Amino acid sequence: MIAVFDTSSLISMSQSCLINSLKGLRGGDENTFVIPDSVYGEVVERPLKIKRFELNAVRVQKAVDEGWLEVKQLNAPYRDLANQIADLANNMFFIKGKRIKLIQAGEIEALALLKQLNSNLLIIDERTTRAIIESPKQLKRLIERRRNKKVSFKEENAARLKEMFPELEIARSVDLVALAFERKLLGEELPQSKQALEAALYAVKYAGCAVSGNEIEHFLGTKR
Repeated sequence: MIAVFDTSSLISMSQSCLINSLKGLRGGDENTFVIPDSVYGEVVERPLKIKRFELNAVRVQKAVDEGWLEVKQLNAPYRDLANQIADLANNMFFIKGKRIKLIQAGEIEALALLKQLNSNLLIIDERTTRAIIESPKQLKRLIERRRNKKVSFKEENAARLKEMFPELEIARSVDLVALAFERKLLGEELPQSKQALEAALYAVKYAGCAVSGNEIEHFLGTKR
C-alpha cells in the first residue's frame, strides 16, 4: 500500500502529538508513506524558521530522517499533470467572473504524486479537495451559502478531474487515529481507553481535521 499525505493531515497528527502512531501503522516495507516536495516545504522547511510552528516541523523532520516518511519529487510528466490539475480545480468556480482559488500547491502535488506512484490513497484533512473531485455541485452550493453570492461553475472541469481520479480513496487523521487505537498503537502516548480515544480524536479535530462531533461519536461507538 502506498499512501500520499497532504500538509493538513501531517499538521493535525504532529500538533496533537500523535505522529508516532503513523510509524506503527506503516509497519514494514509492505507499506509506503510519502509526501511531495511542496508538502515538505509547507510542513518542515518554512515552519522550521517560525518559532510558533518549529516543534511540529521538527517532529515531521524526524519522521523523514528515520525513513518511514519519504519525500518524493514529481517527474517531469507529472509536474505537467500537476499544472493541469491546478488549472482545472482553480478555474472551476467563479464569482462575477473572478475565479476562486480553492486548492494549494501541496494538495495539487499530492494528487499528481498519486498518479506517479499508481496509488489511490490520499491522506488529507482538508474537505475542499475531496469535494472538488467527488461532489463539486454540492461544493458550489456551500460556497454560495458561505459567501452569499452567486457562483458560476465549469462542469467540464469537474468531469475531467473525476475522470483523472475515478477510484480515489481518502482518509483523514481521525481515521488513522481510530485505526491506531484499534491496533493498540497509541500505547506510548495514551492509555488504551475510550476516553483516551475521544481525547485524541478531538485533538486532531481542533488541530484542523474536518470532522464533526457526530462522526467522532460514531468512532467512539464502534470502538471498545
